[in-house]
Amino acid sequence: MAIRRSDARAGTAGHPSPDRPSLVLVGHGSRDADHVEEFWDLVRFVGELDPELHHAGGFIELAEPSADAAIDRLVADGATEIVSVPIVLLAAGHLKNDGPATLARARIRHPGVRFHMARDLGIEPRVLEVAEDRIAATLGDAPPASSGVVLVGRGSSDPDASGDLAKVARLLSDRRGLPIVEPAWVSVAEPRVPDALERCRRLGATTIAVVPFFLFTGVLLHRIYEQAAAWAQEHPELTVRGGPHLGADRRLARVALDRYREGFQGDVRMNCDLCVYRVTLPGYDEKVGLPISLTPHGDAPAAGRRRNRRATRAPQKAPALALADEGRAGDRGRVRSGLPTAGPGGSAAGDARVMVAVRDLHFAYPDGSEALTGVDLTIRDGERVALLGPNGAGKTTLLLHLNGVLQPQQGEVEIAGTLLTKRTARELRKRVGIVFQDPDDQLFMPSIESDVAFGPANLGLTGAALEDRVTEALRTFDLEELREVAPHQLSMGQRRRAAVAGVLAMEPDLMVLDEPSSNLDPAARRELADVIRRLPTTTVLVTHDLPYALELCPRSIVFDAGQVVADGPTREILADEGFMRAHRLELPAGFNPLAA
Repeated sequence: MAIRRSDARAGTAGHPSPDRPSLVLVGHGSRDADHVEEFWDLVRFVGELDPELHHAGGFIELAEPSADAAIDRLVADGATEIVSVPIVLLAAGHLKNDGPATLARARIRHPGVRFHMARDLGIEPRVLEVAEDRIAATLGDAPPASSGVVLVGRGSSDPDASGDLAKVARLLSDRRGLPIVEPAWVSVAEPRVPDALERCRRLGATTIAVVPFFLFTGVLLHRIYEQAAAWAQEHPELTVRGGPHLGADRRLARVALDRYREGFQGDVRMNCDLCVYRVTLPGYDEKVGLPISLTPHGDAPAAGRRRNRRATRAPQKAPALALADEGRAGDRGRVRSGLPTAGPGGSAAGDARVMVAVRDLHFAYPDGSEALTGVDLTIRDGERVALLGPNGAGKTTLLLHLNGVLQPQQGEVEIAGTLLTKRTARELRKRVGIVFQDPDDQLFMPSIESDVAFGPANLGLTGAALEDRVTEALRTFDLEELREVAPHQLSMGQRRRAAVAGVLAMEPDLMVLDEPSSNLDPAARRELADVIRRLPTTTVLVTHDLPYALELCPRSIVFDAGQVVADGPTREILADEGFMRAHRLELPAGFNPLAA
């Protein structure tokens, strides 16, 4: 069966299935063109993560199509069961009323269809992780001891929504090791932004990040930045930085898919970030209030892509938030709207913990085939990460960028703080060590000792320093007794360890192992795994051996069709049967990643 790609804004995507319900993703809606566009980006991410899933998107108000129309389209396709997932961070009374009201009307229009109401994205570890990334990107290299954060919500008369934002701020501070994190609201609820900034100042913060806890952009973000700028003008001795909102992030798309599954399976998992403050996991069916009209108010709601239509309200970019004295040297008294390289899915430039930063990377080969189409990923120093995906997904093309063999046609690649350019490619090749799938492509000297010495000797190391470097590498991989043996006399497992030792002897910042477990017997696999665990460098494993990835890598990045389609805990990714099937990844028969 052909799979329709996710373009749910034009109708529906995927195909109805008798084995699982269809999905309608419901946004609040806005006349802001950027807001609408970001909603559709998140819908697209959901479709990319599960291409077979029959789904559509719609809005409560202010934008088109309406949630009612989206449901009708799913039913017209043949859907007999539908789960509604509200694409909101913290659901307030408006959506608690309108969400069930939408389904109540749908039940009347489609009496033969079963409907389920899922919960908001809510206080969930991946939501907190995205918020933490935005905060880190905004604070940059500011000393943690003198940093503060104002986490700003929309504001609501609903005590649950307001209370949940306060819990998020507390969790980010208490449970995530961030500095002072103070909640604030831009309307209705208190404290407001200036009050929270003042509290941070009194608590000793000299650098303060103002980060909107908003899923999508809109007019309220500009109000937040304006309030922060006005307060900063009165406190030129401080640095106030305006940060990005959460935005469309693939991690949030995965949360939406989890909410979808919970909606019909009832599988609400334990969430320690919630239970630490005894927060309940709310449903909506028991909270139905007086339905509020879903009729869009105002003129002509925003619909479709901006390039295909004119938004009813001209989209505004976030203000620069710079004071009149911005031109003087230093940062004192300045408010910055984030950092130049920071944004949803990004990381702070110059952050010493980042080893690999890939931003919007595109590459096509001369025959026109697109190998990479907008890749964004970050790998931090000391991580051990698996790179997974079917053949032709783009993994090899990415690796050739990491060591400077290929140059980006669009986007950026940064290794250990150095941007890849034609001028820096030679230097970066010294920092990135690649171990080939076939060790015989790498071992060519008369003995293992001379093979391991070849790389560092070509980098200029001589004498006792070279001998010490070689001995240390051989000792690390239990090869000292074989130093005089020719490579062809070794077993496959020994040759692979020798190849890794030769790369490690060059002391790279990043080690990449291509299919390290291929053609190894169980004992050699185990020995190599022990070696990989001892590697002192940031390590990337490119592999089709999914159990090996689970054994060695807490985190996996999945590629398909030149894009990152998943980035998260390896066990969680491998346990997602629908995702695995959609992206042609197969576990060995009988292997259970949750029990391994």
